Amino acid sequence: MGNDTSHLNGLEIEEKAIEVTDFWSHYQATIKDSCRYFSLKSDGSVSVFKGEIVLGPLWTLSTPLEKFSNNLLKYRHPCIVRYLSAWQQRSTFHLATEYVQPLAHILNSQTPLQICIGLNNILQALVFLHEQAGMSHNNVSVSSVYVSGDGQWKLAGLQYLCTFNELNVAYLKHARIHRYDKAIDPNEDSHEITSKVDQYAFAVLVEDVFKGHSDDEVPHLKEFKTYCRNSLQNPNPDKRPNLSEVLKDNFFNHEFISIYKFLNFLPLKSEEERNEFFSNILSHLKCYDEETVAKQLGGLLLSRLTLLDQTARKDVLPFILKPKNDRLQSGESTGFFSLSIFKEHLKPRLLQLFSVRDSQIRMLLLSHFTKFVHVFTHDELSQQILPELLLGIKDTDDNLVASTLICLSELVPILGADSVVGGKRSKLFTDGRPKGNLAKSHLKIDTDFYLADKMIKDFQSPQTVFPDNESTSTFEQTITLNERPSPVGSEAIENNVIASDTQRNISVDSEDDWDDWDNSNKQLVTVDEIPSVEYTVEEEKPQESQLTESLSKLLTTDKETMLMKATLLQKAAFEAKKNMVDISELDIKNQKIDINKKKDDFDFFADMMPVIEKQKVITIVEKSDNFTKLNFVPDEEADENEGWGENWND
Repeated sequence: MGNDTSHLNGLEIEEKAIEVTDFWSHYQATIKDSCRYFSLKSDGSVSVFKGEIVLGPLWTLSTPLEKFSNNLLKYRHPCIVRYLSAWQQRSTFHLATEYVQPLAHILNSQTPLQICIGLNNILQALVFLHEQAGMSHNNVSVSSVYVSGDGQWKLAGLQYLCTFNELNVAYLKHARIHRYDKAIDPNEDSHEITSKVDQYAFAVLVEDVFKGHSDDEVPHLKEFKTYCRNSLQNPNPDKRPNLSEVLKDNFFNHEFISIYKFLNFLPLKSEEERNEFFSNILSHLKCYDEETVAKQLGGLLLSRLTLLDQTARKDVLPFILKPKNDRLQSGESTGFFSLSIFKEHLKPRLLQLFSVRDSQIRMLLLSHFTKFVHVFTHDELSQQILPELLLGIKDTDDNLVASTLICLSELVPILGADSVVGGKRSKLFTDGRPKGNLAKSHLKIDTDFYLADKMIKDFQSPQTVFPDNESTSTFEQTITLNERPSPVGSEAIENNVIASDTQRNISVDSEDDWDDWDNSNKQLVTVDEIPSVEYTVEEEKPQESQLTESLSKLLTTDKETMLMKATLLQKAAFEAKKNMVDISELDIKNQKIDINKKKDDFDFFADMMPVIEKQKVITIVEKSDNFTKLNFVPDEEADENEGWGENWND
């Protein structure tokens, strides 16, 4: 793609030309960030013609492309190629027009009805030039006809355009070298009347475009061909009719052409005529090829005047704006166009209509939005439709805003809420449906087995309890009989904690890791509590069997008490879990603390608070022999009335 300096900002011209003639080269181009009305592609497509200097008697003042450009700018008609811009770059002249294609490239794909409508457009443009502009075209042929993006035939090739006063034999002779040979009257030089050259050339055009088609494919085609040969190509130019008379022929007035003309001249019709026309139009159009109707009449059926007509809004547009669906529910009405035809020919029109700032048109599109929203691609919805809808919610019309919000809800499942709503979102609602009951596992508490296991593990050898170097002294070593208390419900029983079910499964190695912790709630058994076995120094030390027997007696005695405490602990733990609403309550961040509540919990940091005592000052009085009245301190046991009898002045 190349980018040339021009009057059109963002213009990108393709490198390969699609058409090369004696006067110019035709390129397709795109204008970025521009109005999308240049073509139905909705991408700013345009056509650019590049022409070099051409030598000839007719091009002394301007090149053929410059003359073509000036005539397009001056003579504007819906059936003439639309002028956009023109500029000179070095020795090359550039002309930008609406997006068009040469008719010769797509003529084989045109249906007879499309050709019939195309000839009507060319004839309308020639009548405009002859009767209103007073100009003769002098170059009517297939090479002078282009097809726009919506399938309409448009007249071009205005480089030979001149007034009837300037048209003479010499002018036609100079232009003959580049004109279409078949469209030139053989007796052109001998005719005194030269104003009928376009009639002859139009008859040749009719013959060329219908080549290969049978005469019964279009109503009155055979009669019209005969009329062209006998009247328009009459050897006597004086007997050739005016082109406005040709428009009255039956070939240009059958049903399909009549519908086309009525839609074209809708502003000139009365309200009664419009009501009758739109009430019966769909029944008439069903008789014709669907693609031909969409290509030739699709733009007119979605024109501004049609969209604003009340009868069309009620009887026509609900079916036009709904693609045909083969799988229909009972009571639903089917659309007029199939989905593929709708996407190809009507979707580009809808994209353009969403840019129209008319409340009535926008409300109509919004009311039928759910019918055709699925035909757009993801990019079309996000880049073209969504910005226009977001603009609509800022309007002052409450009905327009309400309808727009409904259509935005249709885009949420397609584009996602992030694209439609925007901004940061968070999870504000939860799913309140009941969950499945969690399986509860019940573990049996086997206190006897656990305590017996602890006894064997902790007291493997008597030497660890009774060292050899100690004999008769009182042992102050303590033996831990149980693990750390469970955190749930441990406050219910003072100084007694039974290990939880999960703690019992921990190996001995992990239990030993807790020995260094200072737990005041551990149940301790000192050696003093073990039944003593008296022996002298000379006697042998107690064996392992004796120690085991003593411990067993102690454990048997406290078995019932420990089982009762274990039951109370389980009950307290169950009540705590029962009152717990959510496990998140255990998180310290979620715990609620009542400041006014009296703190009954044990303060583990009380001993760590520093105690700052006020310094005590003690006065030490030394007795001295040099006692005077100035340093006299009365005795505490002395009577307060004594000691002052002496004269103070002594």
